[in-house]
Amino acid sequence: MKWNHQTIGQIFDDLVTSSGLFRKIRVFELNKDWEEIVGKQIANHSSIVDFTDGTLIIRVDDGMWLNEMKLRENILLERMNSAIGVEAIKRIRFRIGR
Repeated sequence: MKWNHQTIGQIFDDLVTSSGLFRKIRVFELNKDWEEIVGKQIANHSSIVDFTDGTLIIRVDDGMWLNEMKLRENILLERMNSAIGVEAIKRIRFRIGR
């Protein structure tokens, strides 16, 4: 019998690519690095609300921040998927509210 030795990190990364639940966990882990991903000002006015079927819902304080984030949407998608390690997020929807 041949053993396939993997670290916990490697096992978790494999689960992220194959399991929707683990992918969702990884997306919500973006909250830890939110300021680094979106910048300090935007981070102070936004947060991740939900993630379902490749769509990330982000809450923003008001219309001004919604417009700012829509302008940066492609950059944000790239940064977030890079942080996750897999292209889990296909689109972003913004929701105004506190």
